[in-house]
Amino acid sequence: MNNVFTIKRFGALIRKECREYFGNFGLTVLSMTGAYVIYLLASLLTSSPPSVFSRLSLMVLWTAIALIFAPSKLYGTANHKKKGLHYVQLPVSALEKTISMFVVSYLCVTLSMLISLLAVDTLFYLLFPSRSSGFLLTNSWSFFPVKTFFDLFVIQSLFVLGNMVFKRQKVAKTFAVIMGVVFLVSFVMGIVIKAIGIEVIERLVETLLKDLPQEIAPGRIAEMRDLRLWSIQNSLIRTLLVIAHTVRGLVVASCWFGTYRLIKTTKY
Repeated sequence: MNNVFTIKRFGALIRKECREYFGNFGLTVLSMTGAYVIYLLASLLTSSPPSVFSRLSLMVLWTAIALIFAPSKLYGTANHKKKGLHYVQLPVSALEKTISMFVVSYLCVTLSMLISLLAVDTLFYLLFPSRSSGFLLTNSWSFFPVKTFFDLFVIQSLFVLGNMVFKRQKVAKTFAVIMGVVFLVSFVMGIVIKAIGIEVIERLVETLLKDLPQEIAPGRIAEMRDLRLWSIQNSLIRTLLVIAHTVRGLVVASCWFGTYRLIKTTKY
């Protein structure tokens, strides 16, 4: 018998957790979709309709918030001393539970949020085309590259790990730890910048901005794609991006490996 991973066991677990998904998280999806409806209706009272970019930005924000709360809503009792016994006794391996947690808490939440928000936005566009400033699906996705979804995944991975580490107040404690790490990194960066010299940093920034193509006007959303292309072509910016992507990849891998180990070794 394979105690690591089998398709049959994994499929049964996915079906079970998908059946329970809307019972555990459906009200949250409906609530956040309702908040978006209120935002769109409130825009009817303003002098100018919300732009495509602002609508999509709010969708991404709403999805990010849902992803932050999803682990504690869906798997909040997984490490509970008593309530977590049913989870540890599931006849599946720790790897299967971890992959299922990814599928349900990230893929299902992201898809359900985006589909519901897009459906509401499309209905609003059909009912009030003059107040919609454009159809979302044909006017905006170039503003947000695929990496936006990876950014959301990075954020949620931290809260997935926090959900398994902390017993209570999972979201608040995870957020506090993240803020503490951000403060520590900022403090270290401040020391490094001070050691290098502010003048050196300013000259470096001026050099980068001097190479910025003149046709890219600062602050114009329509030329964000050109700005991304320029950043890729610039060797220094490209190196910094590679470092940033590598760090984020390591963070995600560490979070999910830590989650896997906690699922496997947590004592009840």
